[in-house]
Order: sequence, then C-alpha cells, then structure tokens
Amino acid sequence: MGRRVSILGDVYSFGILLLEIFTGKRPTDKLFQENLNLHHFVKMALPERAMEILDNSALCEEVTGKAKTWHEGWRNLTIEQQECLICVLQIAVACSADLPQDRMTMCQADREFSMIIDSILHSGLDEEKFFFIK
Repeated sequence: MGRRVSILGDVYSFGILLLEIFTGKRPTDKLFQENLNLHHFVKMALPERAMEILDNSALCEEVTGKAKTWHEGWRNLTIEQQECLICVLQIAVACSADLPQDRMTMCQADREFSMIIDSILHSGLDEEKFFFIK
C-alpha cells in the first residue's frame, strides 16, 4: 500500500503553502526543473535577494505604494517589515525541507511566529503596518 501518514507531511505542506503565497509560484512552475524546486529557489535567495522572489501582487498597495519593480517595493518596506518577511520565508523553508527529519516542527514554527509577533508588538511601532498581505 502506501506509507503511514505523518504530521511531518503536514509541516511540509504548510511550508510549501507559505512559499506559494509569498512567491506567487507553484511547485509545478516551469521554472522548477531538475534539482531546482520551490523550496531550493527560496532558500538560495535568502536573505539578500528575498524581495526578488516575492510576488509584489501579494503585498498590500499601502505597503509597497505604486511600485512597479521588486526593488521599488522593497524600498517602501521598513527594515522591520523586511526582517519580518525574511523570517516568515525562513520558517517556510525550514518547514519544507526535503527530508522529514530536517523539517521544523509545527510547535517550533508556532514559537517562531509568536516571537515575530511579539517583536512587532514590543517594537513600539504600529502593528497594522505589518499586515502587508492582501
């Protein structure tokens, strides 16, 4: 028959879903051939080229302004917003590792997201500025 169902598969799906949302790409995209997949595509870009792989259309216009290019959109983000996006992408990459034993657990992902939220709330900045997804 098949293999046993594992929560590690759920973690993988969660990570891939996050990567799809933020990049606008699907695992079946023509860009991904041979050894390149969505996970590796994002992992190779982090952290320096994070904005290059983001789907600008997924970001709120209030955050990116009328940016036509990824570079313009990235400049419109605060340092805190940039760091938050990079952290979210790093969590997604950690959840979507190829080998199940290399994946972050959902408890770890929850803790990481909680730390991101706490840092936003304790930064003294308006937390509404961090809701940059449409």
